[in-house]
Amino acid sequence: MAELLMHLLPGGAEAAAQSREVTPEGQSDPFDSGIWPLHRKEFLGDPTDWASDPKVVLLGPQAAENAAHVPFILDATALASGGARVARIVVTIDYSPIPVALTFWPGRALPLLGFGVKYEGSGPLRASAERQDGSWRMAARFVSAIGGGCTTPAAAHGRPDWQEGFGEMRARFWPDTGRLRVWLRHPQDTGLAAGIAAHHLTEMVLSDPAGEIARLELHQPVEENPAFTFQLPPGLTAPLTIRARDTMGYRFDGVVAA
Repeated sequence: MAELLMHLLPGGAEAAAQSREVTPEGQSDPFDSGIWPLHRKEFLGDPTDWASDPKVVLLGPQAAENAAHVPFILDATALASGGARVARIVVTIDYSPIPVALTFWPGRALPLLGFGVKYEGSGPLRASAERQDGSWRMAARFVSAIGGGCTTPAAAHGRPDWQEGFGEMRARFWPDTGRLRVWLRHPQDTGLAAGIAAHHLTEMVLSDPAGEIARLELHQPVEENPAFTFQLPPGLTAPLTIRARDTMGYRFDGVVAA
């Protein structure tokens, strides 16, 4: 799957190769980060069974041209080959003022997600996948960034009419491949810009007539007007329902036909 998607991100195949080179198997941090042991304890529950693993592929740019929009694709589908499904994936950013970007519960979907984040300074972004047997497998990608992505006001606040399109949702589903692309207009305010309170999405749930498919828990580092790419299982019956909510109690609903 990664080979099919790598052309979508800066660096292409070269970026994917470099991502694998810095994620050797073994219980060690490829970047020797001083903050990673603290994050592992606080956000993963300090697991004893964890390791960097090339089966978790993380594609992303080497440098952030725009600190407010740094795109990634994570693919943990190879972990399922051992029989232990991926229960959740936690995405964290080292040395960010708000280190947790999102948590992904793939459910019936494949453990693959495309997303974008804001970067406040250079450092690794990590995708830590918890399997149903309780083990954790991690990939990391170092991004060089000048910073300011979290402390700069959202671009929406520079337009007097930004609230008119607030909450607009667009989505497209390709049933032959299972790919779902969702875009939602939202400022994703971190609360770190002067005079602007935190206002961000907290949850997005995908479902079909059979029930919940997958779920995202979202935090401030997710980019403004976020877009997400999911890989859904074959044989889903339309319509697909997308529900999201934010910190101010707003709810956003959409329905996608095949």
